[in-house]
Amino acid sequence: MKKVTLWLLIIALMIATTAFGADIQRMDAAATLAISDKNDDNRIDREEYHQRMTEVFFFADTNKDGNLTITEIQVIEEIDPQPFEAADRNGNQSLSVYEYLFALHNDFETADRDKDGTLDLEELRLMVE
Repeated sequence: MKKVTLWLLIIALMIATTAFGADIQRMDAAATLAISDKNDDNRIDREEYHQRMTEVFFFADTNKDGNLTITEIQVIEEIDPQPFEAADRNGNQSLSVYEYLFALHNDFETADRDKDGTLDLEELRLMVE
């Protein structure tokens, strides 16, 4: 599949927190589904997606200032600065939770190939690959 999602979604798929929020590990599609699917229907709906992405934002915001910088993100994954700059709508070199979630909303729409408002395991696999 052509990589059409922003790097932010890839980061979201790669971050898993233990009960203490200290460990970072690469997550595959099945693990992403398991941690994000709160109602156990084997799909991630928009609400579940939004909740998980919000958790990821606050986990990645290591200095707890309410913004993500490219430096905070690069601790987790080396990224191309161009998508970051595109998501940084006010040009202040950081992403507010609003800017971050706005970019991820577009990623959800792109990943939802069958346009049913949810992401299933196959759609997640295509995103990860």
